[in-house]
Amino acid sequence: MKQRSRVPPVTDYREYAFSKRELVAQIIRQMLFMGMTAYLFYDSVLAWLLLMPLSALSLKKKRAALCRQRKQRLESEFREVILSVSSNLQAGYSVENAFREAVRDIVLLYGKASLMAEELKLLIRRLDNNEQLEDILMNLATRSGVRDISDFADVFQIAKRSGGELRAVIANTVQIISEKQEVRREIQTVMSEKKLELTIMRYIPFFIVFYISITSKGYFESLYHNLFGWLTMTAGLGIYAAACLLSEKILNIEI
Repeated sequence: MKQRSRVPPVTDYREYAFSKRELVAQIIRQMLFMGMTAYLFYDSVLAWLLLMPLSALSLKKKRAALCRQRKQRLESEFREVILSVSSNLQAGYSVENAFREAVRDIVLLYGKASLMAEELKLLIRRLDNNEQLEDILMNLATRSGVRDISDFADVFQIAKRSGGELRAVIANTVQIISEKQEVRREIQTVMSEKKLELTIMRYIPFFIVFYISITSKGYFESLYHNLFGWLTMTAGLGIYAAACLLSEKILNIEI
């Protein structure tokens, strides 16, 4: 009896779900961070319990960051896919077979478990079920949430239905995406130093408070366990959080 091939999972790249290991790691990380904040700024276990609900916001931001990183990987791998497809078309393959052959190149470059390797397996499965290639690409474009993939799918659909020159369309798309990713890499290179500085600056207030509390016993006693101290420390934390959010927004440049 012929064994049925495994159907690759259909992923919505616009949403990100933590794995159990990632979720546990993030919860522990947030518990430690909130515990450190409660100890340094409030010297109170109750403050730790009250701060813990804020971890939900941090988890949401982390999920969004991981989703963005996955989409960037997908976009980068997609460029290699259409580059391989373009080469296969020049070698005389039909469009459908060019995408089939692209699997080998992607597996060699990124491995069998890579995002586009799984997507190409799904694409081949759907082609075997007599689905139209342009419909498959449009489905990927919708699920990906990546503008380059969406633009390519739109142009490919128009060219396929109007009988346009697909080789020229795909070659032109490769050039555009390559130029865009090159600009992105240059920007990331320039911003990487600033992001490192931001990471260091985020922890400096905690280091200063910790250092003073160790070297000057009782220095912060007037700010602990009283209403004025709680309000002062809370205002300081609010300014700190606002500065972190503003700096992230400044450094979050999308191309």
